Amino acid sequence: MKNKKHSYYKEGIRRMLLLYSIIPVALLTLVCLLIFLGIWRYSTESATVKENKIITNEIEQTVNSYIDLIQMMEKQQTIFDGEVDVDQRVEIFEHIYDVANKLDKKANIYVYDQTITPIIMGTKTIPSYLDGRYASNWGIFRIMKQNPTKIAIKLLKDPGEDDMQLVIGKAMVQNNVINGYAMFVIDSRQFQIEIAKLDSQTVITDENGWVFVTNNFKFLDTLERFDLTVEKARSHIESKEGRFFIASSPILDNHINIYSILPLSNQLLIIKYIVIVLLFVFTMMFLFVFISSKGMAAKKTKDLYVIIDSFEKAKEGDLDTHIVINSKDEFETIADAHNQMLDSLKEQIERNKEMGKLVAFSQTKQLESQFNPHFLFNTLENIRFMCKMEPEIASKMVLNLSILLRYSISNTQEEVTVNEDIAYMENYMSILKFRFNQRFQYTIDISPEIEECIIPKLLLQPMIENSIKYGFVGREHLVVEINGYMEDDKLVMICSDDGAGMEPEVLEEMQQVLRCSTNESSHSGLYNINRRLQLKYGDEYGIQIQSEHEIGTTLKIVLPASYVESSGGSDAKNINS
Repeated sequence: MKNKKHSYYKEGIRRMLLLYSIIPVALLTLVCLLIFLGIWRYSTESATVKENKIITNEIEQTVNSYIDLIQMMEKQQTIFDGEVDVDQRVEIFEHIYDVANKLDKKANIYVYDQTITPIIMGTKTIPSYLDGRYASNWGIFRIMKQNPTKIAIKLLKDPGEDDMQLVIGKAMVQNNVINGYAMFVIDSRQFQIEIAKLDSQTVITDENGWVFVTNNFKFLDTLERFDLTVEKARSHIESKEGRFFIASSPILDNHINIYSILPLSNQLLIIKYIVIVLLFVFTMMFLFVFISSKGMAAKKTKDLYVIIDSFEKAKEGDLDTHIVINSKDEFETIADAHNQMLDSLKEQIERNKEMGKLVAFSQTKQLESQFNPHFLFNTLENIRFMCKMEPEIASKMVLNLSILLRYSISNTQEEVTVNEDIAYMENYMSILKFRFNQRFQYTIDISPEIEECIIPKLLLQPMIENSIKYGFVGREHLVVEINGYMEDDKLVMICSDDGAGMEPEVLEEMQQVLRCSTNESSHSGLYNINRRLQLKYGDEYGIQIQSEHEIGTTLKIVLPASYVESSGGSDAKNINS
């Protein structure tokens, strides 16, 4: 039950192990995982954007270089005035070779006059989509005719061919009149090597979605057009194929669009597996710590509970509990200090007990020794007077006085029976009877069941003395009654008189004296017996005083009832009985 009472400490250690080991590790791992995934995703997306810029710059630089050649030829209108001579042809092809060598991107040139008759050709045969006999009113020719001042860009290919061709053309205009047409055709294979070098999936299309070159065929429809709507330059797309990050760049007035695609499904799958593995690891770790922490906490707190149990027993009064701990840590130091404390405490308690006994014995003997000197003086004066008048009575008084004095100063017995103390008190009463003659009367009524009860010696003498002291004030006669009986398993002794009683202020003073632990007043008799009872039996026992002026005084003593065989009053006798 005590261990359960203090189990919060052991449970606290378990919670501390869980709180400061598993949870921080889990949170730190989670944060690190999120940071890692964030950096990983950012780096991969940044790499995709970077690759998109690379391929975009490559295409844009290639197209713009051939556009510059077209614009250069537009300025040489002599090409379209008649047949092109050898020098002009050589100059044009030199420029083309320079661009092709510089960019490592070859393009075929096709130049037509205003009747769409070929003037210069980069190949032996003309592609069908550039044959003026069939394509003069559609395709690239139609675009150039509709916008003669602008560059025309068109994706075309011959029937039966797999490779798409990027056609760049412009009408040769002079004085608002079309003198001819110049075009460059770039095969898609020119960019396949660059695309193959990229980690991301790349798709290059025109404004209508026709694919020029690609290494991703997931987003092509049945007509081989790019079937994915991208609204922003950088977008996360969710489709039936999964989740993707797409970086797009439109160039050449949106005639060409370059898409770099990063599949995220694989990354999410990897993240999922990582999370599952981490959850499994932390679950196993939590179960291991949760199970092992119980034994660990019990082991680490075992010595603590031994110390706590010893303290509990010491609190209940058991000072013989010594604990042995050999843990070589702070608990062993506490145990040694605890044992030394108990030994020292036991030794101190024994000393205090011994000192208390000596103090109580000393106080008791002091109280017993304070026999009223006025009584002795008056009794001796009466004996001296009686020696002249009635020597026999004087002899009896001397005998009674000697017995009473011997009884009061005897050290052989501290406690006597009620019957024994009453016998000696009758000697005291006889002396008072001789002294006051017919003015003093007394009665003694003791219940037989208390005659063998043990009481302190000289218990009744101060009570009778108090009645004599206050009862004869202004009175000629005094009657004192001594009663003893049992009440609620307690011994009650009462001394009452019909004397003058006490003034209210004197009664208050007497009651105040009895409540104090030290006596600084002249009322020593009742204080002495009251203090003796409290020292011996406790503060709940002692003398109670009731007194009314001109009516009388009642003294009541309450003490525990006990029966012990005693021989302290073996010589008790009343020679007047």
